[in-house]
Amino acid sequence: MKLRLLAVICLMALISILAIACTKQQAPDQEERRYEFRKDGELEVVAPDGTTKARFDVEIVSTDLALMQGLKYRDKLGENQGMLFIMSGDTAHSFWMQDTYLSLDIIYIDHTRSIFQIYKNTIPFSEETLPPDKINKYTLELLAGSCDRLNIKEGDSIRWQEL
Repeated sequence: MKLRLLAVICLMALISILAIACTKQQAPDQEERRYEFRKDGELEVVAPDGTTKARFDVEIVSTDLALMQGLKYRDKLGENQGMLFIMSGDTAHSFWMQDTYLSLDIIYIDHTRSIFQIYKNTIPFSEETLPPDKINKYTLELLAGSCDRLNIKEGDSIRWQEL
């Protein structure tokens, strides 16, 4: 009886050791990566009469990977910072807030650099698609509330300079 009990205990210990040793080590979760703002240029929002309404430091993205990444997993963005997306092709590019911690104002801009649609105060982590009404050659993401605070609206335009 003692021998049987000892065998069961040894077997259980062996199974426990194997279970611990064979546990797959997880790669760092995407959320654990930290992204810092990278100033690639300076952007101005301009009223139809030509007056400058606002100035922003912008991170400029145009590669497919950077376009997909956007502001995902970022936990901060300054009031004078944003991300400018430059799209290739002649198709409408929808955005969404999946894996995005910050509430944003998403501004759709046409090939003439004119703002034609704004989604204000988007909901973090939402998987709802935010489609543009027409082809957006550019998209500007700003911290939520920026459009209201600075009176940015449809009909305004943008201009920027890369550094």
